[in-house]
Amino acid sequence: MLKVLVTVIVGLMITKMVQSEREVDGILGSKKTVRVENDLTNGISVFLHCKSKDDDLGEHVLQNGQYQEWRFRDNIVHTTLFWCAMRASNVQSSFDVYSYKADSALCDQCNRSLRNDGLYFYNQYENKWEKKLSWNIQSF
Repeated sequence: MLKVLVTVIVGLMITKMVQSEREVDGILGSKKTVRVENDLTNGISVFLHCKSKDDDLGEHVLQNGQYQEWRFRDNIVHTTLFWCAMRASNVQSSFDVYSYKADSALCDQCNRSLRNDGLYFYNQYENKWEKKLSWNIQSF
């Protein structure tokens, strides 16, 4: 009897590990991924500092083509919000990079592009880039 009980418990533990590996939707839904990429021209670096109420992701220096990426689950009260401060050449800006209210229906893989003329968000379900902020980053 003990052998059967141990076998069942081990089987349940293995099943749970496999589910965790696949990141199966739970009560809070599936994991989201946010990726912020430096798509500026002329080798302009971006200093990017992203955070939420609970998580400070630290400051990162992104060279052209590099990105910062993180994964999370929306909170249970649907108020998840991440924002970033960025500095590149002649421009400093801050912006919401992921908001449950604005973005939960638009992406699970939430790609963001920092370009010379502004900030773009990718709408994965309509397969298109949308400009969210305008600026004019110049190389010196």
